[in-house]
Amino acid sequence: MSKRKTQESVLKKLPLTDESFREIIQGNYLYADKTKYIHTMIGKYKCCFLSRPRRFGKTLLLKTVEELFRGNRELFKGLWIGSKSDYAFDIHPVLRFNMAYAEIYSGNDLVDRIKRELSKAAKLEGVTISANSFDEMLYELLYGLHKMHGVGSVVLIDEYDAPVTRHISDMRLASACRDVLHDFYTALKTNIDYIRFSLVTGITRFAMTSMDSGPNNFKDISLLPEFAGICGFTTGDLELLFKDRFKETLDSLKLNREIAWNAKSEGLKAKILQWYDGYNWLGKKHVLNPYSILNFFDEKQFASYWPLSGQPSHLSALVKANPLEYIQPRLISYTAKEIRKSELATLKAVPVLFHSGYLTIDSVAFEKAGSKENATPEKKYTFRIPNAEVDQDFVAMFFKDAFEPDYEYLSDLTDNLPNALLDKDHIEVVRLFHNLLSSISSEQHAASEQLYHAVLHGSLLAAGFEVQSQGSGARGRSDIALSLNDKIRVVMELKYCNRNMSTGKLAKTGTSRAEKERAEKSLSDRQLSAALNKGEKAIREKDYAAPYRAARCEVICLALAIRGRDEVAARFIEP
Repeated sequence: MSKRKTQESVLKKLPLTDESFREIIQGNYLYADKTKYIHTMIGKYKCCFLSRPRRFGKTLLLKTVEELFRGNRELFKGLWIGSKSDYAFDIHPVLRFNMAYAEIYSGNDLVDRIKRELSKAAKLEGVTISANSFDEMLYELLYGLHKMHGVGSVVLIDEYDAPVTRHISDMRLASACRDVLHDFYTALKTNIDYIRFSLVTGITRFAMTSMDSGPNNFKDISLLPEFAGICGFTTGDLELLFKDRFKETLDSLKLNREIAWNAKSEGLKAKILQWYDGYNWLGKKHVLNPYSILNFFDEKQFASYWPLSGQPSHLSALVKANPLEYIQPRLISYTAKEIRKSELATLKAVPVLFHSGYLTIDSVAFEKAGSKENATPEKKYTFRIPNAEVDQDFVAMFFKDAFEPDYEYLSDLTDNLPNALLDKDHIEVVRLFHNLLSSISSEQHAASEQLYHAVLHGSLLAAGFEVQSQGSGARGRSDIALSLNDKIRVVMELKYCNRNMSTGKLAKTGTSRAEKERAEKSLSDRQLSAALNKGEKAIREKDYAAPYRAARCEVICLALAIRGRDEVAARFIEP
């Protein structure tokens, strides 16, 4: 047998399809040992809440806890809790629920679904329940199990927030679902005497108000440093679990020219961290995206695995309602209270993006709350995009959600914009952007220069261009800097004219339709020309091309003017 075949035969398999803990252990899959975190969690707390982004291992964590409390010691041989702790593996009844019910049309639908799940669990456990309220049903189930086994039950709840987040575009239904969840989790609190341990997981924090105001016995461990690595891979996991895959992966990347020919394992590790590391839940070390790491080593190429695997439905709905907040989030300081803020009607983009995995904590500082000398210092967080994987698709992804661009025109932009820019063909540039702007769904948004800057930036990224927004110049920042190749940069400055501010002047009594059209055309030409003049002035006076000239790049300068929704003008400027 060859050396390569021998290595392949001993490599553990990659868990790529949501395998359970039991399947991972018994099926010779890779497993990042999280049992030390679990041992600490179940030893310190009775009821816990954990928020993490999708595909970060929350469900696997719950299934691991389930096997632990079912007393399946053999599954934990060689893991920390099975070899380095005194855990007794006592057997407890385990109730595991998944709240991701697809068909919910009212609060009553959710009530019925939860009751059916409780009845199903009781039947499986051999307990008879006859009550019809959450409180009484849980009492009969949990008390019956306690009486049967002599110990408290373990209650595990996955996707606790799904009934709320899946209906966030219908605020009445989302609020009704959250009220139902409030009643359910409060009923859990009422029956806490018969519970040994409970863990509730989800993506968002904003559906958590039910646990803050009702069952407030749930300990939120989401930002506690000792649990920062409870989901996902640490750098230690990367080195331990994947070290035998580094050489083959490195060779494949070199062959595909995705990494330098002289790169070593350390160079590969550095690039992996750049692409997939960076998630910070306030531990000493950052966390790598587990879904992306597994797919990277499976496919042996750098790609945006996690962003392109889908996104939470609530995020799409919120982006459509407030596109600029999500495409260009204000990464200012937020207090812990603001991060936890849960009023459905006033959700802020940054906390939602953080809980969803598109932003991570950059730094923490303590500031005094208020002006009093004896005010208690308040913890404030600043945020950033976690890594290259998310950064690459951040704007383009939300742009598509918010504006629903016509993909035929995006393809046209991809195919023809580079030559139009190289040839300095302003007519072709105008055609390309006019067609795209005419096709997007933007009527519901208040028109502004900021809006069209986001649309322009997003459309270029969605079309596959390498774009830097707000590129630095000698005395200011251009709106967009686009790379055509290693040696050619395009600097764009956008100015917006509000068509509605001037149409009233054209509505004089007795004016013919043809005269109105001529007057409108004349006004449009003047406004667009004035806007182009402002754009040209900014490019010249602020010398946006300077840093690219210094890097010995050819620089193409372009002023763009947009009037209303779909009138476009362009002018190339000699830098």
